Amino acid sequence: MFDDAQLVDADDLVASLLRQFLAPPPLYSVTTWSERHRILSGKDSAEPGPYRVARTPYACEPMDCLGQQSQVTDVVLMWGAQTSKTTIGSNWLGYLIDTNPGPIMIVQPTIDMAKRYSRQRLAPMIEESPALRVKVHENRSRDEANTTLLKEFAGGFMAVAGANSAAGLRSMPVRDLFMDEIDGYPLDVDGEGDPIKLAEARQSTFAGCKRLLTSTPTTRDFSRIESRFLASDRCYFEVPCPHCGEHQALSWGADAAHGIKWDRDPDGAPLPESVRYVCRHCGAEIGEYHKPAMLAAGRWVAQMPGAAGGRVRGFHLSSLYSPLGWLSWSTLVVEWHAAMTAARSGDVSLLRVFVNTRLAETFEEQGDRADQHALAKRAEDIPVGVVTWGHFVATVGVDVQGDRIEAYCWAWGRGLERQLVERAVFFGDPSASEADPSSCWSALTTWRRSGFTHASGKSVPVLAVFIDSGGHHTQSVYAYARAHQSAHVYAVKGSSVGGRAVLGKPSDQDINWRGTKIKGGVKLWLIGTDTAKAEIYGRLRTAEPGPGYVHLSKHLAPEIFEQLTAERLVTRYSRGHPKLEWVKPPGKRNEALDCAVYALAAAHFVGLDRWKENDWRRWQGRVEERDLLDLPPPAAPAPATVLADAEPAAKAPGKYAIRYRR
Repeated sequence: MFDDAQLVDADDLVASLLRQFLAPPPLYSVTTWSERHRILSGKDSAEPGPYRVARTPYACEPMDCLGQQSQVTDVVLMWGAQTSKTTIGSNWLGYLIDTNPGPIMIVQPTIDMAKRYSRQRLAPMIEESPALRVKVHENRSRDEANTTLLKEFAGGFMAVAGANSAAGLRSMPVRDLFMDEIDGYPLDVDGEGDPIKLAEARQSTFAGCKRLLTSTPTTRDFSRIESRFLASDRCYFEVPCPHCGEHQALSWGADAAHGIKWDRDPDGAPLPESVRYVCRHCGAEIGEYHKPAMLAAGRWVAQMPGAAGGRVRGFHLSSLYSPLGWLSWSTLVVEWHAAMTAARSGDVSLLRVFVNTRLAETFEEQGDRADQHALAKRAEDIPVGVVTWGHFVATVGVDVQGDRIEAYCWAWGRGLERQLVERAVFFGDPSASEADPSSCWSALTTWRRSGFTHASGKSVPVLAVFIDSGGHHTQSVYAYARAHQSAHVYAVKGSSVGGRAVLGKPSDQDINWRGTKIKGGVKLWLIGTDTAKAEIYGRLRTAEPGPGYVHLSKHLAPEIFEQLTAERLVTRYSRGHPKLEWVKPPGKRNEALDCAVYALAAAHFVGLDRWKENDWRRWQGRVEERDLLDLPPPAAPAPATVLADAEPAAKAPGKYAIRYRR
């Protein structure tokens, strides 16, 4: 039998166990939990040891929005580098494991980056923080409870995925989502759609779910983090001036009366010791040594309070707020000077990085886009379908859609000065045979053969027609090109490999059962679409008529101006490395731009980019009724006699030309 003392001890033990396992978890804020339990590792922090929010006071409010007691569902951080945005995400994860366990997913731009985050951020956090180390399963051999991409703990798990893998994003339901560097996510993953939407769909069965989205921004109008921030309450961190006490959000202000200022040496280089901040209210100069006190007294101010019902909070923070000892103002000035120096030489890559990662702003390089409104405004009062003076030959670009064929005729002059002559749309099933007189292919042939009239009244020859074969009607394009090779109609396919020439080498598509090419069979020409689009956008920005200028009629359909300027250069990640890609915004059409690319490639096929003055004079004499004796003398001897009815010439190795017989 037990005595009374033993019974009392047993009661205490039972009560202790009940309190430990049945009591609700404490309603800590994320900040409180982090300061009590988070230990920063030397593997992922320049200041290892207990976490102290006083170093980054601006982190407190975003973190607490992620706590259980907050009604906020989405926290958006559009922050610059060296501002602790990833630390906020890690703190939240630790808080969830310890106080509110459940299924959690972390999404990085790629699988490789996901593995790196797990090894360099998650594993050290768990190992260094005792409150987490006792809860997450140890990594034992043959134990699948704790792997690089999966961490299990009592009451939940933490899956780490890459946005470039649809399988990882739809593998399991989750309650909470931490999506890091979302501007590095692909627009479409494995043909299944937006990776953010795929990940968010995993939360549909959970109440009280939360999302943290972080990133430095990339390109304007294509930045995911910017679009999410603009849909939030748009908070900026305002700090008081140590002189007048007025609050303000820190801004770069290189071209304004306030902001970061510095002196220069005789060679124009910045003097780091002279860097200071000028208050927008009183004009006083603020030294960086004031920053700790300013940050401690700072406050988040929403531009759109109550947006999305108060459930979506967005926070913008540049690297100007980086704590003393991390990223200094003088370092930023030196980086800015280097970026501007490179930009003046034509290299804007450093400037793009500075604007994105330091100022946490989207970047819009002048070369990234052409303005459709500016194009429409400068459009000329010239008739559609008539080639104007100064243009003597034409090429055609054709795009094949599911229910139609679109064709654009471009005329060319010296220096690749060009004119969009006409657009034609032929509705019908592109899989139908040209033998059917009512087919869209038959209509294309009739339009193409009808010719294009010059302002002089003469006919302008079409030297080549390039048709895109990259869609769902490849064989139909091959058949049409095969039937019209004598008219220089060719099948083409775009390639976005960086650095590729506008026109690459062709490949034989017609082979027999032995794998031997069929003489006279169809050829497929590769087009460097990135290079061609960069050339076209550069020409669209040319302001004065002359070499490279693009002539557009004000009588063209408004959608043509929109389609010509539809695409933008954006930063995407491949195996963890950023690269620039031309991207069309969702819902936009770009047939006019695609056809301009094909027509430009056709011009390169003909060799217009290499024509000498004699070549241009010869074609000018054929279409313009002018006295050629009034023209300036040729700069080089006349080439061999050009012969005519468009037939392929003998091709020298690596070169392709066209001859015409009289």
